[in-house]
Amino acid sequence: MSDTDTPHVGRRLEFAVYGAATFSNSLGYMIMVVLPLWVLTLDAGPLLIGIILGARHFLVLIYSIHGGVMMDRLDVRRMMVSFGALGVLLPLLFPLTSSVWVVIALQMAAGYCSAVGWMGAQAIIGQAMKGSAVHTGRMSATLRIGSLIGPPIAGAAWDLGGPWGAFASLSFWGLCLLLCCLALPAHETATSARPQPRLRDLIPRLEGYVATFRLLTIPLVALVMLVSVVRIAGFGMQSSFYAVYLEGQGYTGTMIGSLLAIYSLFGGGLSLMTGRLTRLFRPMWLMIAVIAGSIAAIAVTPALGSFALLAIAAAINGGCYGLSQPLMISNMSRVVGPDDQGKAIGLRTTANRLAATFMPVVMGAVVEATGLGASFYITGAALLFMLLAVALWGRKIADSLGTTGRP
Repeated sequence: MSDTDTPHVGRRLEFAVYGAATFSNSLGYMIMVVLPLWVLTLDAGPLLIGIILGARHFLVLIYSIHGGVMMDRLDVRRMMVSFGALGVLLPLLFPLTSSVWVVIALQMAAGYCSAVGWMGAQAIIGQAMKGSAVHTGRMSATLRIGSLIGPPIAGAAWDLGGPWGAFASLSFWGLCLLLCCLALPAHETATSARPQPRLRDLIPRLEGYVATFRLLTIPLVALVMLVSVVRIAGFGMQSSFYAVYLEGQGYTGTMIGSLLAIYSLFGGGLSLMTGRLTRLFRPMWLMIAVIAGSIAAIAVTPALGSFALLAIAAAINGGCYGLSQPLMISNMSRVVGPDDQGKAIGLRTTANRLAATFMPVVMGAVVEATGLGASFYITGAALLFMLLAVALWGRKIADSLGTTGRP
């Protein structure tokens, strides 16, 4: 995409989208700090604690497609503001209850509210910014700011104010998200007049799911979806057993945290290069290449015998993964029309959550069968083979997208 092809958008819209994406995305990282500490104060066994921690993803998994349909039908900004307002209130309800089942319900609702903010930001990138790789790269870079500063703020709030202080920090973060959603200019985020929302709009309809799954008949959409699943599966290797392996090799928590910080920093920095790289390479092939690099960088972990080599691998992994995110969003946004952006995001979110849910289980089975070190090689090789198969199947499809990102 050339400079002249990059759509001009107002600064207000641009900053509001980046802000909404950052605050919604980083809420998940903050809850990972606060909730495990708080649930230890409840009278719950390990199984219930696991259910509580995982409940945040349940509604997102089963309701993302309908959420995307509602965005397309009712207006993205309206959805983001409505669920954003609810997201400000929900964290303050956690300290008021000791019922495990109420906590599970709150977790599901809060997880979905923050997911709507992230899905909405991606939909606006497609609608108002035409899937611009430049703007998508900028958004991806700002996400790392939230993931770097949000968890320490939540941890400090817990240390200083206990549960109320910690959950108040989540509520404040949600308020920042709501303000960003309110700052979105309505005339730039709606492609046409939208009907007024009704309560029955919250009930999923079969035709909405049919229209969403019909997008998979578009070869480019199917290709992006398959690559997206492999990408998330690769990340699942890191999120499940990476820290476990390093701890077993004698690396301290500080050293492991430093490697993850390197991963995040390079991911944020290199994502800013997305626009420039898509002017030089076909975006689909670039997306496949960086995902392969990310998987390879985590798969070779057992072969790296020093912290310096692990740091280099973390930088490569983070850089490739950081580049893949805006490429994924941009490629998908350009393939579908403006009235299907929400459906496309809902479809990809559902597939990603499925992959994120099952990949740790798959790798756990491989670990049990072959050992921890060998599991990285076996799982990484399997994912690279899957990516190669998808690339061979979709080579003509990928070639149909030139450096402009369009067929």
